[in-house]
Amino acid sequence: MNCHTIRLVCMIMVVAVLSSIAAYNNTTTQWFEKANALYEHQAYDSAAYYYEKIVSTGMTSAAVFYNLGNTCFRLHKVGPAMLYLQKAHKLSPSDNDIKANSTFVQSMLADRVPTSPQSFLELVFKRLHTMFSLSAQLWIAGFGLLLLSLLFSAALFAPFYMRLWIIYIASFIVLVTGALGISAAIKIYTNQTVHYAVVLSPTIEALNQPNGPTVLFTVHEGTTLQVRQQVGDWSLVSLPTGTAGWVTTSSLGLI
Repeated sequence: MNCHTIRLVCMIMVVAVLSSIAAYNNTTTQWFEKANALYEHQAYDSAAYYYEKIVSTGMTSAAVFYNLGNTCFRLHKVGPAMLYLQKAHKLSPSDNDIKANSTFVQSMLADRVPTSPQSFLELVFKRLHTMFSLSAQLWIAGFGLLLLSLLFSAALFAPFYMRLWIIYIASFIVLVTGALGISAAIKIYTNQTVHYAVVLSPTIEALNQPNGPTVLFTVHEGTTLQVRQQVGDWSLVSLPTGTAGWVTTSSLGLI
């Protein structure tokens, strides 16, 4: 096969791949628009069908998850509604609509899982931690480091009174960049090692072991649990209080 033929084959393959991507994007866009129109006409079952078709392709979109979560809530499916709203929040943590709807659905759940009190600094860091997505935090932290390097360079040639202002500004940037860097590191670690799931069954009982005889606690549909371990068809889950037990994996939806 000569070079001309190889180039021709490569060009055909590239065109075929680009055409497939364009057709895929066009199809999912049509499904999304159709689902939105059906939702507006209160045809929630049909709207959910098209949103779920998009999700089944492997696409991860905060808008799709958010709309599907709202649709599931309209269908009185609080478990799936909580699951997809949590997925949307994970992708777009600063979206106020997603946070508001998640809080509203949370208020409708049967379980009220207690949380430990937090100090002012913990609340501030939590706010900063959830304000931006991981990619946004990395971009801001990178920009902060670039800005610091420019400030330090300017300080070498600035007069004394200007250096004081540069130090003040640089100190503030260091604090913000450091906090964002720590938050980003926590998110990366959490995404890799810590997993959460939403209860999809009406009620599940957490046992002391897979198929164990002792019920440790009971939770209801929509409750979010941390998944600590999976063994076959069973998952070891825990509440925010630390209480852990084994439940069937099929009764959970991984966020």
